[in-house]
Parts: sequence; structure tokens; C-alpha cells
Amino acid sequence: MDNYDLQTLASQLACPYGEDGTAIAEKMNETNAFITERSIEALAPTAGERIVEIGPGNGLLSRPLIRALEKNGEYIALEPSVEMVEQAWNNLSGLGAAPVTIFTDDSFSAPVITHSVDGVMAVNVLYFIDDLDALFRKIASWLKPGGRAVFGVRSDHCLKAIPYTRYGFHIRSLEDIKDSLLASGFHLVETSYYDEGIQLFDDLEIPLDALIIQAIM
Repeated sequence: MDNYDLQTLASQLACPYGEDGTAIAEKMNETNAFITERSIEALAPTAGERIVEIGPGNGLLSRPLIRALEKNGEYIALEPSVEMVEQAWNNLSGLGAAPVTIFTDDSFSAPVITHSVDGVMAVNVLYFIDDLDALFRKIASWLKPGGRAVFGVRSDHCLKAIPYTRYGFHIRSLEDIKDSLLASGFHLVETSYYDEGIQLFDDLEIPLDALIIQAIM
């Protein structure tokens, strides 16, 4: 890939759009399956809970989360890509589980009621946030006392080894993320690390890992 291709890919990963966005979303489901599964395990959703997910893409990987909430729970998604919202509605409707609400608003303007949420999950989202402190403060305002947040990310050394992350990605160390969480009112921040090895993304061989960050209000 030349620089233009890498920049275009980075833009699609941040917010998939158009026909290429559909193909990117399908590829993202392949590469993000493991980190999403580990994030859902860490969140440990249970029946009747109200959960917000930031950036679910086309929604296919979110199905286990929604099923865990059962019919008396609620799943709220915040997805900036109009194309992904349409696909997520198609993929998440008719599951016979928790009702689904999807907002195209970003995390800072979404109409989530203060102290109304049991848990928040975001996988491969933090790199695209300019002001991490502001995001964590917003999430903290949504959560009930004792609510939890889970963030699935690639480590900083993993991201630095991937060529497209030089375009529009905020690469932060684990310590920087933890410090931001603690400054925003979270506590009991715990992490789990998994090495996923080398994987293919189109014609790129990229080293992948999964860093799961759990925080409690």
C-alpha cells in the first residue's frame, strides 16, 4: 500500500463509509472478533442491565452482548457511520433479546441519561478520540454508582508497528489511559493482555494484540 492507500484505510477504520466501508466492516469483524469477545467477557453483562456500546460497526460482534441482557435489558449503541447504523439495525433486529437503540450522535452529544447505565464498552475506539479525559468524564456521568466500563484496545507498541496508524490515530500508552480514567473518577482499573500474533489485513501483515482495560465507578 502507498501512503494514499494507508491514509484512506485509516479513515475507513475510523468511520466506515460507502461501498468500501461495507468491505472494511466485514474485515474488521474478522480481526476484531477476539478482542470483542474478551471485552464482552470482561464487561460480564447480565439479564436486565442497561449497556452502552460505543462504535459497534455493523453490529454482528455485539450479538452475544445483547443476548446476555435478555428481554428485560436494554442495549444502546453510539455509531457515527450512517452506513454502519443501517447494517447494525439489520443485524441486531429480531434477536428476541434486549431492545436495541442506535444513535448516530457522537459520544459527547448522545442523549444518554445521567447515572442510568450499568456498563459501557468500546472496542478499538479510543485511538480516534481527541480528548480522552472528556470522553471518560462523559462515560462516568452515564454510569450508575458501581457501574463499569471496558475498553478493548491494541497496545501502543502494537499500533506503532502498523503502518496506517500514522494517519489520524492517537497512540497512547496504557499508563496514560489509566491515568486519564483515574482522573475522571474511575477506580479499580485492571488490565488483561493477549498476544494474537501476525494477522493479514488485505495485503498487510500486522502484529495484533488485545489489551482489555476494566474500570469501575
